Amino acid sequence: MRKQTEKQREKQTDGRQTKIKILSLFLLALCTLSTPAQVVPTLYQQADQEEMCRWVDSVYATLTQEEKVGQLFMPIAAPSNSWRSRISEYVRNQKVGGILFSKGTLAQQAEITNFAQNISGVPLLIALDGEWGLSMRLTDAPKFPQNIIVGAITDDSLLTLYGKEVARQCREMGIHINFAPSIDVHTNPDNPVIGTRSYGENPENVARQGIAFARGLEANGVMAVAKHFPGHGDTSDDSHKTLPTIRHSRERLEEVELYPFREYVNAGLSGIMSGHLNVPELKTDGMPSSLTPEIGVNLLKKEMGFGGLTFTDGMAMKGVANQPDASVRSLLAGNDVILGTPNLKKAYESVNGAVANGTLPDSLLEKKVRKILSYKYILGAHRFTPINTRIVHRRIHTPHTTWIQRKIYDNAVTLLKNQNDLLPLKGLDTTRIASVVLGNPSSQAFQDYLKKYGNVDTFQAKTATELSETIDPKEYDLLIISLHDSRAADVASLRQLAGATRFILVFFTMPYVTDQYKTAMEAASSVVLAYDNTPFAQASAAQGIFGGIRFAGKLPVTTSSFPGGSGLLTRKTRLSYSMPEEVGIPSEHLEGIGQIALEGVRQRAYPGCQILVAKDGVVIYEKEFGHFSYGHSPEVTAGTVYDLASVTKASATLPAVMKLYDEKRLALLDPIAKFVPQTKGSDKAKITIRSLLLHESGIKSFIPYYTTAIDPDSYTGQLFGTRSKTYPVKYAGAWARTDYRFLPHLISRDSSEQFPLPVAEGLFASHKMHDALLKDVIASPLRNSGRYTYSCLNFMLLKEAVEQITDSDLDTYAKQQFYRKLGAVTTTFQPLKYYSVEQITPTEEDPFFRKQHLRGYVHDEGAALFGGISGNAGLFSNANDLAKLYQMWLNGGIYGDERYLSRETVKLFTSTKSSMSRRGLGFDKPDPGNSNASPTSPGTPIEVYGHTGFTGTSFWIDPVNNMIYIFLSNRVNPSRSPNRLSTLKIRERIQEELYNALNREKD
Repeated sequence: MRKQTEKQREKQTDGRQTKIKILSLFLLALCTLSTPAQVVPTLYQQADQEEMCRWVDSVYATLTQEEKVGQLFMPIAAPSNSWRSRISEYVRNQKVGGILFSKGTLAQQAEITNFAQNISGVPLLIALDGEWGLSMRLTDAPKFPQNIIVGAITDDSLLTLYGKEVARQCREMGIHINFAPSIDVHTNPDNPVIGTRSYGENPENVARQGIAFARGLEANGVMAVAKHFPGHGDTSDDSHKTLPTIRHSRERLEEVELYPFREYVNAGLSGIMSGHLNVPELKTDGMPSSLTPEIGVNLLKKEMGFGGLTFTDGMAMKGVANQPDASVRSLLAGNDVILGTPNLKKAYESVNGAVANGTLPDSLLEKKVRKILSYKYILGAHRFTPINTRIVHRRIHTPHTTWIQRKIYDNAVTLLKNQNDLLPLKGLDTTRIASVVLGNPSSQAFQDYLKKYGNVDTFQAKTATELSETIDPKEYDLLIISLHDSRAADVASLRQLAGATRFILVFFTMPYVTDQYKTAMEAASSVVLAYDNTPFAQASAAQGIFGGIRFAGKLPVTTSSFPGGSGLLTRKTRLSYSMPEEVGIPSEHLEGIGQIALEGVRQRAYPGCQILVAKDGVVIYEKEFGHFSYGHSPEVTAGTVYDLASVTKASATLPAVMKLYDEKRLALLDPIAKFVPQTKGSDKAKITIRSLLLHESGIKSFIPYYTTAIDPDSYTGQLFGTRSKTYPVKYAGAWARTDYRFLPHLISRDSSEQFPLPVAEGLFASHKMHDALLKDVIASPLRNSGRYTYSCLNFMLLKEAVEQITDSDLDTYAKQQFYRKLGAVTTTFQPLKYYSVEQITPTEEDPFFRKQHLRGYVHDEGAALFGGISGNAGLFSNANDLAKLYQMWLNGGIYGDERYLSRETVKLFTSTKSSMSRRGLGFDKPDPGNSNASPTSPGTPIEVYGHTGFTGTSFWIDPVNNMIYIFLSNRVNPSRSPNRLSTLKIRERIQEELYNALNREKD
């Protein structure tokens, strides 16, 4: 015993801490009449010793014998009004020292706690039996995973964080004690009572994980109570129903069952619960260990040196309930608090009688009561503040809570098999993937998250046999087969379904369920165990498969196919999806973003929008606001697709130019005539690629593209004039006529081989249109060459260069080189070829040129006449898919473990800035010298690069803070005027909210 104490003292290298500990030992003996040789729990050491002793002495001096005896009892009660009279009796008649509530809701328990504390003369200790938090007992509390899932986690700091969060919730509920962790070592798969309550089968892991969680509890002021001493993990009986027997040698008990408890005691934790177990090797002689001094006194307190508070397990359990004088014997066996006696009045009278006749010495009673009172002081029971039942639900359910829930699953999901390093998946452009869900239909989150990463077809059925009738595996290169309940599937049909196709097997079940699928796992290329079928588990598994998060979990128990501790590690290769807390920003610090976005909807700056923020490779904010149109229309979702307008320049044309530059197929000082032969002999021939990217070519900002298509002989006078019958419609700020006709050799109302280019619904252009438009672009007046003038024509010429070099259209090249590999499914030109019009937001009501409300056709007139594929506009996408391209740039040209561009090329294009404007090489940038004209917020670093779009879109990439900000809207629906998005500075204000949040965390 002395050696253990000296070893513990050696860990206290700081002299001041050593003095405090010595003082604590002395005062512990003084206040509680304890043995100084015992390990003093950290909570006790950290208390104000003098104040604690003063408070304990003052309360103890007022107690009668009956009140002292009452302090030893903690009945179990339901937090409902029907229990009020019984609770009142417990407090007033038996003078109980605490209450363990079970079942009910948050508000019910808060209300009954207020009631009980109000009527008690001595503050009550309120306890929770919450091995995985409040939700183990309270139906509307946040649900954390069971311990076997937590047992897969290798990051102890996360378990401590989890413990702190559970403690925070306990404090909000007026709870002082949590009967957790369960540090029973689960070595018996047939154990009927421990099972998923244990962290696993490895004693070292169980000890480490249980201690980490307990430290979190106690760091936030809630006593941890480890259970069920001396270890309930290897039993085939349930102590609720009978007295289980553990038949192991002392050597085995020391190595397995007792090991976590010794470590727990030495870690300085405060509470232990004694189980009702028959352990012959520990001399229980057929009696419950909770009633055996050999275990509770000699082993736990004298040999192990435990100096904290000891609780019995529930005394109504059949393993102890039939024992005579059980309450008195439990106290003599070393327990300090008697939990849940079946007949409190009888037990209370029995203990009082034992004190009166000397069976329970006064000195022992005083020692126990003083210790209980000390912990009432330490845990703050003497400072009880009534719980506000109206806000308790909101106080418990916080964004931080949700983040902890997600984080646990992210770290628990386990990769058990991974042939040829299949995961995380690569080659998305060449792999046809299907998600095949078997069993429980609640699998939406899994498939939704899979689709965030790429093109995944989804199928679902109750059995593999049923599913085989709806899917042909040969149509796919990879199947992701997921099982969502514990019922055995038709394994033969499962293997037949997979056939020769590679497949990943994902279990949303507990580990032992996998034993039914041994042959299927042998055939699988990869096997993932997610342990649970919650949306959090499904999200984590999907992200692990695609590399959004790394697989890091370790199997906590042995199964028929995998030994305990199995688990392969992978790397993070793609964006993950989490919450602001993941990067150290409280969610509430970003609440202003939503308020500004909704202001824009209310002020009719746009009918709806998408906003995405990613930081450090994590999407921390992805929300949608409003609708497709004003009035009754679909709500914007994450899958909604927007016309990007000039964001096309930086998201299609520019990456193509960067790729060609990287491959040395194009140089920045090359003249455009080198690639676009139509410019030879013109005043545009010598314009360099660099000048076009910087908008320093001298080309004018705009030409009226529609005049190329309109027959000038079809009307008299001008196209635009003063409002009148001749000029009845307003277009782009001017009044226009509508009685013109298109040139028949360029425009047709019908699609045909001669007119294949879609301009709008019922409007098609001929191949000749391309040459006619390009001719007009080249013929446009050239102004001051080398001076800055922003012009879409620059990027039209760059697109021509790309297509000449690659011998393919820009859409095809961008998809082959970027979008398909990135998994950017929605990012495309001519979107109606690839997805439903219902997925696309409308843009402008065009009364002049296309004479329709545009939807699925590019808004920009010039891009429309090019058939929807142009260097300046025409790209459509949602925010999520754009973020993949932008993250690739932030990563220095790599994404999904595949290199797209060299780091040097990315740095050159993203960091270069013009000497005469705010522009970069194809990118827009902040203008710190002119905040009113700057496209970004005042707090935006000058290193940021991005672009805006006329339809109400923008993106900004911040290499300083490793952050992406994307804003997509259809502000031109139904009209481009007025531009309230600009006048209200919605995008800039949202960006400023981001930087305010970042700066708050830095401060």
